[in-house]
Amino acid sequence: MQVAGIIAEYNPFHNGHLYQIKQVKRALPNVPLVIAMSGNFLQRGEPACLDKWTRANQALQNGADVVVELPVAACVQPADRFARSGVRSLAALGVTDLFFGAEHAEYDFMTYAKLVKEAHGDFKKYDESYAASFQRAITTKIGHEVSQPNDLLGLAYAKANLAFDSPLTFHPIQRKQAGYHEVTLGKGTIASASAIRKNYTQGENKLAQYIPAQTFNDLRQKELLSWDDFFPYLKYKLLSSSVAELQTIYGMAEGIEYRLKDQMERLTDQADFETWLKAVKTKRFTYTRLSRLACAILLEMKTAEVLAYEKVPYLRLLGFTPTGQNILNKAKKSNPHPLVTKVSQDDKNNFFALDYRAGKIYQLKNKTEQDLKRAPIRIF
Repeated sequence: MQVAGIIAEYNPFHNGHLYQIKQVKRALPNVPLVIAMSGNFLQRGEPACLDKWTRANQALQNGADVVVELPVAACVQPADRFARSGVRSLAALGVTDLFFGAEHAEYDFMTYAKLVKEAHGDFKKYDESYAASFQRAITTKIGHEVSQPNDLLGLAYAKANLAFDSPLTFHPIQRKQAGYHEVTLGKGTIASASAIRKNYTQGENKLAQYIPAQTFNDLRQKELLSWDDFFPYLKYKLLSSSVAELQTIYGMAEGIEYRLKDQMERLTDQADFETWLKAVKTKRFTYTRLSRLACAILLEMKTAEVLAYEKVPYLRLLGFTPTGQNILNKAKKSNPHPLVTKVSQDDKNNFFALDYRAGKIYQLKNKTEQDLKRAPIRIF
């Protein structure tokens, strides 16, 4: 049985995402669609603008049949680890075909993955980031740059697929109109998620043509969150934690904890997250790596918790349609990973502790319970 899959964040769900789903339906008519989606904290190291339940509903209202949440230990990660968790999760749910956006849909990502299978950056080169060093290595192996954000993620998906003996068939979809980092709305009906969030915060009411009706209604009723909403909590964590305590946080390396704490102590009371991020930036640590590290500090994400997830991966069911119910019934017989439908008191004190903590921290600003007594969304 063919099942289509997408790994997504939907921050928020916009017309570009709707276009992608329509392309899936066009390529594979009447095939169910499973979405593996980041929760309340995202791959590039930032809080989601809307909570996971709202974004899952947006996907279900626009063509998805199942939406599962990737645990936070899988989401706030470099591209290769994020991709590994996404590919593994979709394959476990019976997905056969992976669709993803790419700046260059003509690239043969699986062939590229074989070429760069053994490529690595230079950890010992202290005048540049590992990401830049790795980029040079893959350029040498492939013969040209693969440097655009979605192309790099596509390559990461392919490497993960290769590592799992290629359970998924790949379908790159050409990105249309808006670039990943564009912050202006532009013409047409597709804008980047960055542009939509920026436009929203400026108070301009021009979004209707760029987002589906469900997203537009959500934006009218809910406040979009950003790092600045959580920055006071990050500031408190850095100021109140000792260097020894910070050293236990996942991803902390090369003594960066001293710089993170020192620069926070130097900030004025009016400074925001971006100001602090620029202050702690070094050649070795990219903005994205520092943002992920900031998330890990905010959530008190410990290395042991991430390793525990890697040993026993799991998924959280956020919502499904009747078609999705059939997929879930079949997955119960073959899925090697636990699929959490409701979070119990025992869960939140054991394997689900990190995700529960992340939900509670997000709830500080969102004001809505994220886990306990939350049942999956059902679309009839």
